[in-house]
Amino acid sequence: MTNWLNRIVVLALVVLFVSCSKTVGYKNQLNVDYKNLEPQKVEILEYNKALFAVDTANFEEGIQSIRPRYQALLGDTLSALDLMFLKDFVTDTFIMKINKMTESAFPDIAPVSGKVKDVYQHLKYYYPEITVPATYTYVSGINFENGPVMIASESVMISLDFYLTNNDLIYDKVGMPRYISRRCQPAALTRDLAEAVYYTYVYNEIRAKNVMMEMIDRGKKYFFIEAMDPTLNDSIILGYSSRQMEWAQDNEGQIWASIIGNNMLYANGLEQYRVLFNDGPFTAAFSENAPARLGDFIGLQIIRSFMSNNEETLQNLMKMNDYQDIFQRSQYKPRK
Repeated sequence: MTNWLNRIVVLALVVLFVSCSKTVGYKNQLNVDYKNLEPQKVEILEYNKALFAVDTANFEEGIQSIRPRYQALLGDTLSALDLMFLKDFVTDTFIMKINKMTESAFPDIAPVSGKVKDVYQHLKYYYPEITVPATYTYVSGINFENGPVMIASESVMISLDFYLTNNDLIYDKVGMPRYISRRCQPAALTRDLAEAVYYTYVYNEIRAKNVMMEMIDRGKKYFFIEAMDPTLNDSIILGYSSRQMEWAQDNEGQIWASIIGNNMLYANGLEQYRVLFNDGPFTAAFSENAPARLGDFIGLQIIRSFMSNNEETLQNLMKMNDYQDIFQRSQYKPRK
């Protein structure tokens, strides 16, 4: 082999090694020893099963019988109006169908409990001072306003009807766009739980953002989600289809070149935010194959690069509010 060819091969191997080292670097940080931490067991209180099992012929008596166990959701007292609402809910034919589909999709709560436990144990590893309240599952009727996971002072509430993979086109029937309903799969449950944990216990809102700050702000959220469940693949973390994820990864350099070339990095105009952060089926400015929220994708790559190139803990990263410093220290260089 000629000398010049030897040098090219060696250079290629060095570039590959450096690239892989950065990837392994942040991944290694997330592979933490969490299995001996609390909670060793998570009891999930299945409010959905208890509620729909109540005899509607003796509804008030049935509700009162389950109220002590589900007081965090049903409250200390129930008015006649409350009882009427609950009865109307459980006897609604469409809600009954959703509940039946939920029972079919989740006949055994043990797998859900195991996934939830892993997220809570990862949280305990990074934030030992945080103790989450009791965890409940319920059927919301696919309530867009509340979303799949809510956390209150006395409860973590997981709406299982957000994880039905659009069986029988159930999400189409409630008007959910396909680009959202494809995220409604069981694999996304820990992602949604981790996001709710993030906004409840960790997030510090930063105002007066530009594009760079918004990207990093969102990147921090996705990195936290990944830290709570390192087994999640990128398409689940970002809510992309596998084809969209492939497009974003293959065109990372093009996306970044467009951001820089169009002077978007420090812009704060509505048009730049619409192109980079609005949700939707695709990003028309790039391609019909390009996913929406490409600013989210780039933000996650910047944070991964930052964590690979700096000895910082997750806790410190979450506290940092000098986003220009994070950006500079990330040494972010997208793949071509």
